[in-house]
Amino acid sequence: MRKLSWLAAALSAALSLCASAQTVTVTDTLGRAVCVTQPVEHIASAYGIGTYYVYALGASDRLVAAWYVSVKSASQAPAAYGVIEPQLGELICSGDPNIEDLVARGTDLLLADASKYASIADPMQSLGIPTLLLGSVLGEEAQARADALAADFYRVYGKAAVAATAVPADKRPRVLFLGTSLSSVASGAMYQTQLIEAAGGISVAVDLTGSRNTVTLEQVLVWNPDVIIIAPYGNVAVANITESADWRSVAAVQTGRVFKMPRVFGTMDTPLPESLLGVEWLSAVFYPDLALFDVRAEASSFYRTYYNYALSAEEADAFLIP
Repeated sequence: MRKLSWLAAALSAALSLCASAQTVTVTDTLGRAVCVTQPVEHIASAYGIGTYYVYALGASDRLVAAWYVSVKSASQAPAAYGVIEPQLGELICSGDPNIEDLVARGTDLLLADASKYASIADPMQSLGIPTLLLGSVLGEEAQARADALAADFYRVYGKAAVAATAVPADKRPRVLFLGTSLSSVASGAMYQTQLIEAAGGISVAVDLTGSRNTVTLEQVLVWNPDVIIIAPYGNVAVANITESADWRSVAAVQTGRVFKMPRVFGTMDTPLPESLLGVEWLSAVFYPDLALFDVRAEASSFYRTYYNYALSAEEADAFLIP
């Protein structure tokens, strides 16, 4: 639940008036009090995760530059990106932020990742451009949407947690979460493990530290997971596992419980708004007989509400568990 608290804090960041009624102030993750002139009209989001919250809060029309999670160019973006963001080709950026370019785009608020770009906060501030490393200062309508999204997170995590506690620990599925290769495994410190636990599963890699770990097939055979989840990005397909003689003896393969996460816009295994759907989808994978969530209906409602995007029947069906 640590990330849930982080997300809720980000979405419901308290705003207090500065000396002028035309400004608000918010405390970012570095503990800085950042004063932002209102209204914010031109946003640059160098924080890939933060970009999706700009969309979810209804402020995407104010973006002048944006970084996206695991998408470096418009040509490699999933089809939904072109519908949700018609100006994707003009907005999308990659690599380190260029201060001169951001100024030229008319930026009056920069969202940045504290772990990567804290060093650019001061020079941007000196140019009169506040740099938030976390927070929402996008106006009352955006705050209302933030509150609604935070409430949705609490609803989903709470419902999944209650159901999970009803299942004895020795009956919960043991889960392996793979990344962009068959040997890339999400460690116990990663968000994927928190999603697994929130949905009532147990990560077989919970004792691994750091970021993604490279493990051998022999280690996978020792773990012998009940369920295998493949990240929604990268080229690993279910068939790479189910049709491989090397993986044939793994319990998840023998019972047909190997799944690749669906993807429409943002990825469900990272702390984006979509991770709300990630908990619901994983819950349906782990406990198909409990039917905690109508994941197809939840996905359709989520994208309509937070991205003003209507899922096609095919996109909605991708959230059903085979």
